Amino acid sequence: MTKFAQREVHWSGATPEDHKVLKNIIADYFAYRLSTFPKLKKLCEDSPDFAMAHILKGYLLTSMGTQGTIPAATKAANRAADCPEGLTENEKGHLKALRAWIGGNSTDACNHWDDIIIDDPQDLLAIKLQHFSLFWLGRPDHMRDVIARVKPKWDKNMEGYPTLIGMESFALEEMGQYQEAEKIGRLAVEMDPNDLWAIHAVAHVYEMQSNLDAGIEWLNQPVDMWQDRNPFREHLWWHTALFAYEKGHYDKVLDLYDSSIWPDTSNFYLDIQNAASILIRLEFAGVDVGKRWLSLSEAAQERIGDHVLLFTEPHYTMAFGSVGNSAQIEKQISSLSTFASENLKKREGRVASELAVPICMAVDAFFRQDYKTARDLLWPLRYDYQPIGGSHAQRDVFNLLLIESAVCMEDYKTARALLVERSARHKNSFSTQKKLDHVNASLNLSQPAVGLNA
Repeated sequence: MTKFAQREVHWSGATPEDHKVLKNIIADYFAYRLSTFPKLKKLCEDSPDFAMAHILKGYLLTSMGTQGTIPAATKAANRAADCPEGLTENEKGHLKALRAWIGGNSTDACNHWDDIIIDDPQDLLAIKLQHFSLFWLGRPDHMRDVIARVKPKWDKNMEGYPTLIGMESFALEEMGQYQEAEKIGRLAVEMDPNDLWAIHAVAHVYEMQSNLDAGIEWLNQPVDMWQDRNPFREHLWWHTALFAYEKGHYDKVLDLYDSSIWPDTSNFYLDIQNAASILIRLEFAGVDVGKRWLSLSEAAQERIGDHVLLFTEPHYTMAFGSVGNSAQIEKQISSLSTFASENLKKREGRVASELAVPICMAVDAFFRQDYKTARDLLWPLRYDYQPIGGSHAQRDVFNLLLIESAVCMEDYKTARALLVERSARHKNSFSTQKKLDHVNASLNLSQPAVGLNA
């Protein structure tokens, strides 16, 4: 037995020292530290009968968002199942969740994590993994409810409490409860300055409130900050760039892109999302991004056929479309359509069919300068993006694509309507105001948009 988050837990096939090592590894995982997987790999090698170590290894491999790691994750799950000591009920629940996740059924995995959490509200690993998966399922209501359900079983002196309330802050932000989200997120960071998810949650609050100065101040860090963290650090720099973008500081955005968002080639899903969404925003603002799309397109080619995190799919299409690689787009959409038709009984298949495929087709149409098709595909989806996953801030790129499609086809009435809507949500957006000025001039209008701060 060992203490973890002030709860007694028994992990099968392990010594007390193994328990301590795994506890530290889980803490590294919560903090997005690069040391997490190397430490875990060594633990699995040194303690081959430690079931929970193998389960965590399977979890981390599956979380990479690529089919390429699934065979290794399956091997880890099978190794855990073969633990000679036998699994505890908690470990059996985790193994069920892992196998569902490996099988591409995140909804079932989340249901298994619910079972674990109801039985043990202090199982912070289950809470964090479910939180991660619910994010990519576009289910902030479920994220919020889980924290509300378990929080009465916690207190602020318990190990892991800042991690818990950091998740609460993000869930509240995505549900539009900005004041409470900021308060709780700031408390989490005060209690644990290393909690990147809580830092991230507060950044989202400022993004959604269009409080650009507060966001810039909040993320004002040296360029080499968080060097010991995994690619999630690039996502924080993406948020920094987003604030600069809305300010109209495009040179700053390009500098951040080159130094901190896409400094090296990568095929990790989050890096591709970050990079593609920044570059296309800059192009919408009339900025020449040079040859930056090329390496991104090459990286995206390695991921065709994954279809693990559907939110990433349109970003692959952006990368291909930007360099005119129509053959790769055809291959991607064909593969995605097949995935959708073969999985219509699963939520993932339905989301692929109803959202991912038409959004990718819209991106393709936009880069082929078929702006009417792009507009017509996106218009009926504009209030239904959430199930594809990601955050409100991330999905905003689809709103911007719809606006740009309307502008490019000179449908200025629709473009103005959309820009006025966006200006009500992004009151201090330089890029929105500039685009609106252009549209108003094209319509021979001079009045400002209602709700826009000049």
